[in-house]
Amino acid sequence: MNLGKSLFPILVLILMVAGMAGCASTTARPIELVPQDANFVANVQLSKILSDQDFRNAYEQAKKSPDQPQTFDAALNKVVEESGIDLRDFSEGLIFGDVTKLKQADYIGVIVEGSFNEATFIGNIEARAKEKFTTSDYKGYKVYTSDDGKMALAFLNDQMLLLGSPRAVNHVIDVSKGERSRLSGQLLDTYNGLGDGLIKAAFRIPESARRGMTEETDDFPFSLKPFADTDLVGFALNKEAKVVTLRIDAHFVSSTSAQDAKDTLSGVITLLKGMSKEAEVKELLGAIQVTVSDSSLSVNLKTTLSQLEKLTESFQE
Repeated sequence: MNLGKSLFPILVLILMVAGMAGCASTTARPIELVPQDANFVANVQLSKILSDQDFRNAYEQAKKSPDQPQTFDAALNKVVEESGIDLRDFSEGLIFGDVTKLKQADYIGVIVEGSFNEATFIGNIEARAKEKFTTSDYKGYKVYTSDDGKMALAFLNDQMLLLGSPRAVNHVIDVSKGERSRLSGQLLDTYNGLGDGLIKAAFRIPESARRGMTEETDDFPFSLKPFADTDLVGFALNKEAKVVTLRIDAHFVSSTSAQDAKDTLSGVITLLKGMSKEAEVKELLGAIQVTVSDSSLSVNLKTTLSQLEKLTESFQE
């Protein structure tokens, strides 16, 4: 089994998820280690999500094919069997990279907080992949690299693990040693402005995606042209007791573009309310708040997991 291929699904799953003297500062937060080169960043509170009974129930009640794990724990165990990594050992995962190169995985990394025994962790992965990592020294850190050279691991300390493409891993080490600029500017401001969340992310919209919004398509029942001037988007999902809060913050190149997008989105919500035959879905759509401030648009919704599932099913229909 190829080590790179066996570890890459961990990056995907974690998405549904400064140092001195050669070691990372114990006070450095993961977001403080993200390189300026990144144009997207996402945080997943893994331990909170994995221990939440509502999320566990939602997975087990969802439709699944016979070859998929039927229970939440079975799904986690399958990850262990295939990769040697137990997500239950992780408390938090921060993903960063280049959104234009996700398919190639050329520049993507994960900074994971948890409790790690380096020898055991590496041994479990090698046993599942039936391959050995090659090791090298990078500025005082031991870096484990897969045979195909596409995936690397490094431990900043016994509570912080780096996982990703070799360049991304090296860049985090550079940041930890103060030799590379860490993430700053509007992208970081958007991320921090989202507040707390079980999952939150911020990313720049690639120019190619913005151009694509100006083209006609049958994939959406409305034109995406009003959203073509979006340059930054932030998303957050949080949950307290049974209440789920969703928030989307979008930044536009002008206040006019933001207002046009708000008018379009509000119209779509009104249209969907008129088309829906379920009173609960109508009520939920009516609870969506869309606001504009200067060149920024915000969408907020408070709901429950069950109501959110009904809304998703309604959209699919």
